[in-house]
This record gives sequence, structure tokens and C-alpha cells, in this order.
Amino acid sequence: MTYVARYHPYIKRCLKKYPNLKERFRKKGNHILKNPFELGEPLKRNLNGLRSFPFAGNFIIIYIICEECRKLNHQKINKCLKCDEIPENSVIFLAFGPHDFNYENTPFIRKQLEKKKFDIFT
Repeated sequence: MTYVARYHPYIKRCLKKYPNLKERFRKKGNHILKNPFELGEPLKRNLNGLRSFPFAGNFIIIYIICEECRKLNHQKINKCLKCDEIPENSVIFLAFGPHDFNYENTPFIRKQLEKKKFDIFT
């Protein structure tokens, strides 16, 4: 299956905060899209339903695979706006940045999924 990237609006903030990592993020994101199940590690506890992928040093990328979300019934946890309109082959990138900061803030970013639309950009 070919996967399509969608980006939580928070990603734009991450790109502004770390402009020197923009190209590296793009390349890693494309790499994840090729095989999102094998590359990312499933997260647990309050981040259940999400995956993380090592990015640069202690940086990570946090994302959702829509296919997996639906298969495991994580829609109630993730609460994506218009989930039924987002194709199953979508990968939603939520955040990237330092490991501890992301793990601490991602629950708040995920709460915004029911209020935010996703961008598609390259």
C-alpha cells in the first residue's frame, strides 16, 4: 500500500522552531511512508495509538497510521476530526522534536485532533 502524509498544524511550529531540520524531517517522513508499521515503535499508556521514530540525536517523530488506528479501534482515543473522510492509507504526523518534550506534550497535541484539520504539503 502507498501511504500519504498528512500533517497536524503543530508540525509547522516544529519546522519554524527547528528550520535547520526541515529537509531532514522531509526525508525521514518519506522514509516512514514507505513502511510505517516496521519503522515506528508503538507507544503505550497515555500515548497508546501513536508511534514514534528516532529522528536526529534525541529527537523523535510522532505519528498515527490511520489504517492501524481503525483496525485497533483507537478512534475514540485519537478523536480525529472527520476520521471517516481521511483515507485509510494516511499517516498523520503530529510532532517532532526532543524526545522528552514530545512525550510530555503529545497528549495535548492529540487532544486537538478533534478540532484541527490536517495539512498536506511537501
